[in-house]
Amino acid sequence: MSVAGPGFVNFRLTDAAIAMEASAMLADPSLAAEKVEPMRTVIDFGGPNVAKALHVGHLRSFVIGESVRRILLEIGHDVLSDIHLGDWGLQMGKLLLGAALASGWKNGDPTSFINPQVFDAMTVEELGALYKSGNAACEDEASLALARKLTTKLQDGDPLLAEAWSRMRAISLESISVTAEMLGAHFDLFKGESDAHAEVAPMLNDLITRGLARESDGALVIDVSGDGLPDNVPPLLLQKKDGASLYGTTDLATLRQRVRDIGAQQIVYCTDDRQALHIASVFSAARTAGYADNVELWHVTFGTVRGNDGRPFKTRDGSAASLADMIDLALAKSSEKVADRQAAMVVGLGALKFADLSTPRKTGYVFDIDRMTSFEGRTGPYLQYAYARICSILDKAAEAGIVPGEAVSVSHPSERAVLMECLWHPHALSEAARQLESFEIADQAYRVADAFSRFYADCPVLKGADPSARLATCRLVARIIGKCLELLGMATTQRM
Repeated sequence: MSVAGPGFVNFRLTDAAIAMEASAMLADPSLAAEKVEPMRTVIDFGGPNVAKALHVGHLRSFVIGESVRRILLEIGHDVLSDIHLGDWGLQMGKLLLGAALASGWKNGDPTSFINPQVFDAMTVEELGALYKSGNAACEDEASLALARKLTTKLQDGDPLLAEAWSRMRAISLESISVTAEMLGAHFDLFKGESDAHAEVAPMLNDLITRGLARESDGALVIDVSGDGLPDNVPPLLLQKKDGASLYGTTDLATLRQRVRDIGAQQIVYCTDDRQALHIASVFSAARTAGYADNVELWHVTFGTVRGNDGRPFKTRDGSAASLADMIDLALAKSSEKVADRQAAMVVGLGALKFADLSTPRKTGYVFDIDRMTSFEGRTGPYLQYAYARICSILDKAAEAGIVPGEAVSVSHPSERAVLMECLWHPHALSEAARQLESFEIADQAYRVADAFSRFYADCPVLKGADPSARLATCRLVARIIGKCLELLGMATTQRM
């Protein structure tokens, strides 16, 4: 211990203390993670819309949301994840109108021109074209009125429209699930806005009866305040003049269901920062109504993905980038650097995820495919290669009959340095959970890997005086990096 100026004291751990703590961490299956009292937690991430291809924003919600889910599970929470589909409201009426137009409808009631069986052979892109057609038609007031009428008929349970909607929803969900599975995003629930429809009417009646909802220019609103909202924040619109519900209505109803039916004690929403005001208003309304008593509500916001020009990322032809475009770019680039096809996929997807998670989520980041797929610097491939290299060392040791020791020792300053970085893991995990910030884990992984690189250069492992002891250090480092990659949703490969 030494005094370092007024108010500062430096502590230096002995090598023996570091070795003792590192050995205990190596023996602990949880790597000394600090567990918490379990809370029933619902995490809402994804938010894709029916009949629309996944876009660049969904990369962030899937990757950040999945990592937060894993972090909360790691510290002991009981977590349910919900994709929360956009499958209700006027957008469905516009989609149905587009389907009628594609079948030759020109005037009158478009319902008879909608054939549910037609959708079975369609792709999401083709459904998207129907939506674009219906949306463009709605620039005309008469067509917009028809789209609203179709929406109302669907929500009232018209059998033909309900069947058509169900088929389009299933096609969209199948496509979304393929991409989510590729990205390793796990969902326990596949509910959508439609699942809150039956909750809306009784909820509005409850709010009106208790004097919490009021009329404003023919619409129904609820006042919101607090939660960081500005003093002049407008009320949350619950019902329009024509009786239509809005996103705020279904989001409030969904929150109420999650607390009442699932028993949520904590709800985490993972969306981009443009929805901050909306989510805060829903939170405020839920607390005002007593729908979230003793429930912790969190909004995990994130910034945008930008191109090298600083603007929202687009493809080379200037069009808006889809999530498929981004995945294809990453996989193509990783295939140039990694011969094995499966390993190239692991590296490409890992590069995407680490680029997304290695900066604080609120800041956003620049999509630079060459930098993010590099095996040098602060990248996903660098970490995956570090893990693979350690696995190779342990495999060679096993072939030579050398067994890693059960206890860790400190024999060199570089070994001390890498073990010190390993000992920060429980703190990094606790901070990541407290802040709902995966950057803490990404930063921890890189620091450990970087320190190991220096250790490996300075300290012979298999040819050293005590290979078993140094293999114990290697095994601990591999477990730390492997756990960090797991918490980031990144797969590992033992050979590259």
